[in-house]
Amino acid sequence: MVLTLLTVLKIIGIVILVLLGLILFLLLLVLFVPVRYRGKGSYQNGTFMTTLRVSWLLHIVSVMGAYQNEQELHLVLKIFGIPFFDTFRNKKAKSTKTKRRPASEIQAASSDEDSGANWGTDEDFESQEDFYQEYEEFEADTRDTFHTTAIQTPSEKDDAGKRHARKPFRKLNIIQKIKDFFSKFVNFFKKLKFTFNKVCDTMVRIKKNIKYYLEILQRDSTKQALTVCWGQFGRIIRKIAPRKFSVNLHLGFEDPAMMGQVLAVWGMLYPVHMGAVDIQPEFDQTVLEGEFAFRGRVSVFVFVHAGCILFFNKDLKRLIKSLRQKEI
Repeated sequence: MVLTLLTVLKIIGIVILVLLGLILFLLLLVLFVPVRYRGKGSYQNGTFMTTLRVSWLLHIVSVMGAYQNEQELHLVLKIFGIPFFDTFRNKKAKSTKTKRRPASEIQAASSDEDSGANWGTDEDFESQEDFYQEYEEFEADTRDTFHTTAIQTPSEKDDAGKRHARKPFRKLNIIQKIKDFFSKFVNFFKKLKFTFNKVCDTMVRIKKNIKYYLEILQRDSTKQALTVCWGQFGRIIRKIAPRKFSVNLHLGFEDPAMMGQVLAVWGMLYPVHMGAVDIQPEFDQTVLEGEFAFRGRVSVFVFVHAGCILFFNKDLKRLIKSLRQKEI
């Protein structure tokens, strides 16, 4: 009995370890396997075209997008090479689902219209005369009944006259008018004083807030927190930026001096692009054509690492606490 229990516990422990190992393996894949992206595009004769492809884990999951000016964006999601989402296919499926009206319904509608068009023949007119005669008799009876019920009794007339009797008009004398004028004048100045005091209080509160925030910014802890935030932001940008890129431009201006200035700036920026940007100049006409390509990668660990540093930074916590206390 004890041996069986130990065997069951052993199997359960092995299953739990396998599950934990699988979860840890998937977590490591998500954190450290980078998401790769690459794209290219061109601009020729006023037409702009570009494509972008994002893949993860040996193209097991991939997303492709293509765009051309004056056209809609085309997106395709593939998992293990099987398309799961395609904007063009979804639109085609929606268009095929719209059904037309069957021919039988159209014929029935046309037959109903024909029957409606034939209404008003001599035979129907005779039956309508009988109907209108009965309707006139019924209307006459209803009119007599309404006339008898609408007659009011003398007591009701007296009550109505009392209700609609005009109320006596109260004439205000000159003293009362002067009192009303002075009371309105005093109330106006009271409201004006209240508004002025409210504006002054608001200005004082704004001044105190500005002074409080300036004191916070002048703290050493605040400066260190902002330095850490700026450093992590720059690190994320460097990791996201393409590792390889190339730009080929066919550029020209009617003014040769302008083209010379562009080439001078391009030469000064050579340490930045390291020859990845190539310009084919034109000095006698305005031209703007070219193509570009880039590729890079980024992992989720970059964002998790930056988030952990910011979360456990004491100076940043102190800054957030100070801002929250002021809001309260």
